[in-house]
Amino acid sequence: MMQVKDQEELITCLPERWFPNQTWTLRTGEGGMNNTTRFVEVNGISYVLRVYETHRDLDKIHYEHAVLRALSAQKLPYRLPVPIQLPSGKTVVEVDSGQGKLAALFTFTDGCNPTWEHPWQMLPFGEAVGRLSQVLVTIQVGLKPVYPPYYEIEHIHPRCTPEAIDAFCMAPPEPFRALQSTLLYIRERFAAFYNEIPQLKKLPHQLVHGDINGSNMLIDEDGRIAAVLDFEFVTEDVRVMELAVCLSDLIDPALPEEELERRCSAFYKGYRAFIDLHEEELRLLPMLIELRRLDVFVHFLGRYLDGVDAQSVLVDIIHSTAEKVQWLQEHGSKLLLSLKR
Repeated sequence: MMQVKDQEELITCLPERWFPNQTWTLRTGEGGMNNTTRFVEVNGISYVLRVYETHRDLDKIHYEHAVLRALSAQKLPYRLPVPIQLPSGKTVVEVDSGQGKLAALFTFTDGCNPTWEHPWQMLPFGEAVGRLSQVLVTIQVGLKPVYPPYYEIEHIHPRCTPEAIDAFCMAPPEPFRALQSTLLYIRERFAAFYNEIPQLKKLPHQLVHGDINGSNMLIDEDGRIAAVLDFEFVTEDVRVMELAVCLSDLIDPALPEEELERRCSAFYKGYRAFIDLHEEELRLLPMLIELRRLDVFVHFLGRYLDGVDAQSVLVDIIHSTAEKVQWLQEHGSKLLLSLKR
């Protein structure tokens, strides 16, 4: 296994691939949980260097970069990351010859992650997502998406088949036995989701970002949306899944129900200014919000089984998954009515 020091040394040399015979500086800053991020400055211009940690699949990165290049030609009121070409014209490099890790360089946008503390932020947040969804439906890149849609949950992680998830919930390993009742509840919700798959497949499909949340957006010093980031998981999926992912991020069961309804309704008002959903899409929206939470559970179960995360991380995810799913079961219908109003 590559030592941390060795990997840092390899990362330090990466800018040379894009800027041969030039001087640059490299610094560490805030980055995502799934990838290694560094910031490169050359001649007063900043860039974002990303080392992909979730996979080593060139086809996935080529698809992401093709979508981003196509989007860069569209007019949006905020910025998106654009992959920077190497002298060869490619946009991906191998970090080292033995491990197969891949890296790419992107344009940089200054800003900070929003925390959605203020109600007035919800409307422009919804508008930003609606605008992006409106543009994504027009994008054609001539490549086949690599990531499956959310409802093909059996493909999220190779070790997390439906049978493996079922076994983990029915007979959890020793460190998780105290959570068996919670896991059995999560198992019930998986069963309910599987019953809805035939209906989900009939919904309108298009390109979706698939992971829009506060950590993948930037706001400027005035609180306005400055950028939407991290298109790593962009793929063909049901159109309304984009909305479901965002609402899932906004729903915090610790907040009063009225406050949650206000936040989600304001977001949806901005979103629907650009996207007119069908009745069946709205009917299935609570289930899709729930699917996002189940997807997060599977993602972190896979990370635990791979030895990436500690037991405590998965314990927290199990609790938060059950909490949000239960909230949706109790309040989802009322939330849907508030959106329709």
